[in-house]
Amino acid sequence: MTIKNWLSNRINLSSFHQEQIWTQGISDLTISSRTNGRGIISSVGQEYIDFMSCSYLGLELHPALRNAIKDSVDKFGVQYAAARTRAKCDIFDELETKLNIIFMDSYSVIFNSVGAAHLAVLPVLGSGELPGYKINKKGVQWIVDKTTHASVQILRGILEQFGSLERISFSDLDQLYSSLKKCKESGKTPILISDSLGSMGGSNDVCTLARLAKEYDGYYYVDDAHGTSIVGEHGCGYTLHQLGEFSENLILLSSLSKAFGSHGGSASFSNPHAVSFIKKYALNYIFSGPPSLPGIAACVASADIHLSSEINELQHKLMQNIKYFDKTVLNIDVKEKLSPIRTIHIGCENKAIMTASFLKTNGFLATAAMYPTVPKSESIIRVAISAAHSKNDLKRFTALVNILRDKEQ
Repeated sequence: MTIKNWLSNRINLSSFHQEQIWTQGISDLTISSRTNGRGIISSVGQEYIDFMSCSYLGLELHPALRNAIKDSVDKFGVQYAAARTRAKCDIFDELETKLNIIFMDSYSVIFNSVGAAHLAVLPVLGSGELPGYKINKKGVQWIVDKTTHASVQILRGILEQFGSLERISFSDLDQLYSSLKKCKESGKTPILISDSLGSMGGSNDVCTLARLAKEYDGYYYVDDAHGTSIVGEHGCGYTLHQLGEFSENLILLSSLSKAFGSHGGSASFSNPHAVSFIKKYALNYIFSGPPSLPGIAACVASADIHLSSEINELQHKLMQNIKYFDKTVLNIDVKEKLSPIRTIHIGCENKAIMTASFLKTNGFLATAAMYPTVPKSESIIRVAISAAHSKNDLKRFTALVNILRDKEQ
């Protein structure tokens, strides 16, 4: 007898096209080396220009980050294999201090990834014990945007141990208001959860969401992974750039692995006591292995760049590349002009695979996003633009994209 559940259903619905894209070598590409900019060399010696990587500022190739890793290995070795609750290397404290400045005088704690941070922070928040984030006696009402990243969605069963959960579309304000009013009538504390910039393009109105959370005596928990570093003073990110301050009812999740250029994720709070509390009581902090020491050393070097004028130059280069792409590609639908992600609507899964294959044959790598990443029959080509792309990279790639667009007409 075959067991049916949401995951088995999803696997069965997507397996045919996933097998195709893996068999054809479009996914699971093995890289043997990197060149300057966005060039990569595959294990069979083929060179490609990469529009898949989420390193939006190209910092992972910066000499300062490379040298920081070498110095860290000489100083600490490859790893210090003890829980950070017992002992930690000084670069963790150094990084958190610098992140506090970058993220507008907030208080930050570092994790292996943004996903690991979700697993650590959300249960403690839901418990009602997190300092500075009071929860009503009736408990919490999790209100989650349907497009929120899968690393949050997978935690639904855990979150429901602490309160009821509702998944809605935050773009539907009537539905959001209705959920918040019901929450208030029930005496529960609303916790709004969403991405800032979507991983498949688009954005949420973070200003409205933060305002509504405050209006209904709740909190806004926002995943700014794709917004970290790309805009704002010191690379504070999309959310804080839009809000202009770190409000008391905000919890900010930031990626140190994408535009930041290195490894890990961070959670930032308005209350200084929240950080020490997370370090003492969040299970995923206490019992998980510490982040890579060389990666954290590179994060410190990246933080120094964020706190210098160089971050402004990198952000400017990224925005110039985004503007060039938008100006050059025919009939492009721009959902959020500050986002470094652009999507080319394809629809049919087979056609998306063929399109990604065509781009690869011509020396370019871009993601064919299909169900379950996007809805069935709404496949896209996901393009990640970086400050490290040269004008020639963009010129050649956009010309190829326009050829594909012409064929659609």
